[in-house]
Amino acid sequence: MTLLRGDWFYVFLVALDSFFMTRPYLYAIQQDNYRVREIFKSKRLALIYLFDICAVSVFTAIWLAFYFFQSRAFWGFATVLFFFIAEFAMYFMEDLPTRKKPLRYTKRAVRCLLFVTACSTAVVMCSFGVATARLSQNYLRYLVLFCFPLAFPALFSIGASVINVFEKLNNFRYMRSASKRLAAMPDLIKIAVTGSYGKTSVKNFLQAMLSQKYNVLASPASYNTPMGICKTLRSLDATYDVLIAEFGARRTGDIRTLMNMVKPNYSVLTGINSQHLETFGKEENIVREKCRILDVGEGGVCVVSDRVRDKADGAISKLKKPPQIIFAGLNDGDCLSYDLCMSEEGTQFTLRLGAGDYRVQTRLIGRHNVEDITLAAAMAYALGVEAPLILSAIEDLEPVAHRMQLIHGDGILIIDDSFNSNPDGAMCALDALSMFDRRKVVLTPGLVELGSREREENYKLGQRLAAVADLVLLVGAKRTDPIRRGLMDGGFGGEIHIYDSLAGAQSDFKNRLNFGDVFLILNDLPDIYDDKLK
Repeated sequence: MTLLRGDWFYVFLVALDSFFMTRPYLYAIQQDNYRVREIFKSKRLALIYLFDICAVSVFTAIWLAFYFFQSRAFWGFATVLFFFIAEFAMYFMEDLPTRKKPLRYTKRAVRCLLFVTACSTAVVMCSFGVATARLSQNYLRYLVLFCFPLAFPALFSIGASVINVFEKLNNFRYMRSASKRLAAMPDLIKIAVTGSYGKTSVKNFLQAMLSQKYNVLASPASYNTPMGICKTLRSLDATYDVLIAEFGARRTGDIRTLMNMVKPNYSVLTGINSQHLETFGKEENIVREKCRILDVGEGGVCVVSDRVRDKADGAISKLKKPPQIIFAGLNDGDCLSYDLCMSEEGTQFTLRLGAGDYRVQTRLIGRHNVEDITLAAAMAYALGVEAPLILSAIEDLEPVAHRMQLIHGDGILIIDDSFNSNPDGAMCALDALSMFDRRKVVLTPGLVELGSREREENYKLGQRLAAVADLVLLVGAKRTDPIRRGLMDGGFGGEIHIYDSLAGAQSDFKNRLNFGDVFLILNDLPDIYDDKLK
């Protein structure tokens, strides 16, 4: 490899540009657990790459024109310099902190950022050096620099894939350490919570109920991955009686990995639907994976939503040592809630717990919140928390952020149900909306990650909206077209407005929302599902 004197300047330019180019690609894979093949799931990345192609085309044309100048060495240098300035400006202005979920500079993210930057810089400069040695015209070697942005997605994919191997080994080390830590605490009550929906709510409600009697450690927010739980366990010590771990799953094998690490002796299965069908492939895979949480062994206890009784029975029959199963919910079961009465102040219902029926008041709204409360109450009661303590905890429950959260705005009642809506949750949210005697406005970008059922479920959502809403604000014409068709076929007589982006919808709120409205925010499309992608 040969570099000419002064070529260190190009090394600096490539390294700087590579650093900023890596950030949006790193952001894209961070949103999907660092899976490299997902980098073009975002429309935004595809658009950035299109800008790269345009910039390369324009500056390459200018560079070729200067080839015929006598002072081409100077003009070639200047063209390359301005090319990198343009590239740097474009990626520098890629304002990641304004995203719904900004790029998190975790240790893993920083390692990936630095590794890809170093590797891509090394590859480009080696190619630049080879071109310098083999080309008779030094002017032609600048082609390597112009080709760099075009090759960057491949360079990023290779670099990120290489470092992912080492990250997986590092993660395995953390998981093994976590397993040993838990094994050293044989008296610890370990509860796993999973399902297609309601995991975080059930976890938070259960923590509130068990805290009436026990010292409880629960995984915070939506820390439901192996590394999230490992991070939670850093706070675990001998003073805790109970660990509640939320188990998330987007692919086959995710629950098995978490079960092997935590080895829970109690579990809660909140429900199963087609959420994440896109990544699971088949509904049978979802059922099989979620039901793995029932394998807590003889002597363990599992609380299961009565909605999935049939699916759970099939999985239980295959267990060598089936645990005690408690069915709970709103329809039928060992623990049952019924006679629901909802208002703007919350929900009243009767809770059957053990041998007693109790009238309960909660500030939460929505049938699915009552169902989640019932599941949590069944587990708390099974663990020896007395009914009066459970009822007291229910009365004090706070809504989980962005999950049917009531917010009183300036004359507008907002129902924030923006966290990753699923078909069942969406229908429950609309049921809750229907109880309000006000003008009803719904904002939604539709349901995602439902694979082959996505259009069908969005069409059903539109039909249900037609029966409830007075005004519907849709984000993204292409993705929400099934919702629009469902509205029309459902005989919707209100207004429909379609926006290209959430920002566009927000800017139009002042023209669409009236004093006294109830405003449901239904689902918040993740950045990797930027509209017009599909």
